[in-house]
Amino acid sequence: MSYNGTVRCGNCYTSGHNKTGCPELRKAWAEDPESYMGRQWQRILDRKAKPKICSYCDTSGHTRAGCDDMKAHKAQFIIDANLWRSALAKWMKESQLGIGALVQCNDAAYHRGDTYMYPRDDNYIVPVGLVMKQPGLEISHYAGIMNTGTWSSGETFVIFDRIGAAAEQSGYRKSISVPLPSIPGIVPRLGKGWYNTESMDRNDRINNADWEVVSPGQVLDNGDLTCPKQLRKITKHHFAGPQDQTNSHFKTFGDFQRTQLQQYVNGEIELSEMKDPEVPTE
Repeated sequence: MSYNGTVRCGNCYTSGHNKTGCPELRKAWAEDPESYMGRQWQRILDRKAKPKICSYCDTSGHTRAGCDDMKAHKAQFIIDANLWRSALAKWMKESQLGIGALVQCNDAAYHRGDTYMYPRDDNYIVPVGLVMKQPGLEISHYAGIMNTGTWSSGETFVIFDRIGAAAEQSGYRKSISVPLPSIPGIVPRLGKGWYNTESMDRNDRINNADWEVVSPGQVLDNGDLTCPKQLRKITKHHFAGPQDQTNSHFKTFGDFQRTQLQQYVNGEIELSEMKDPEVPTE
């Protein structure tokens, strides 16, 4: 496809079709199937003749774009994302986390001048900095479902610019990225290990998770977290082919966690009453 969005053929370089519809290849095949271009067209025909296998549900007869399972999972994904992000937005408001908030991360490693500081160093100073942009717009509710890759990977949630960083330091040396902390009922702390045989403490696995707001920022309504545009955006990204999401990888909340999240969003329970779902024993 050219820069202006017009399809361009990789064989004859004519606009309006691609190689799979190239009349020159088709003509060459009709005249001499054993010619170079004729063999190219034959490979296209052979590929088209193969039964379609869906890369999402691994069933023949349709592709990922027409998969009913994926369509159903997308609909559920949006419902789950809206609920979890609503709870997250409420937690952010209660925590006074917003643009301009002063954040302190008690276990972050960072650059101080030409030295890399670690929490165990004798002269370590706990970094403090300002949040300069809305947190969490790209994160999905999989961060709140135990044992998903997002939950255990420590995906960035907040970036703050460290106070005291030298003016000549480049951006990545000034900034500190922190993931979501473990939040009872919203981001479970305990899960299962890689082989599903031992318990795993999320706090022991990820870095920079011990942080807090020490001075409030601009309190936002966080409507961007649950606006339809953002929900569609994270859904599209999650189910895109390159993300390797398949039917067997799809996750959703259990009844306990879903009910509790809804109660918290509705104001029926306080954050202090939230509990993590039980870790499965099998």
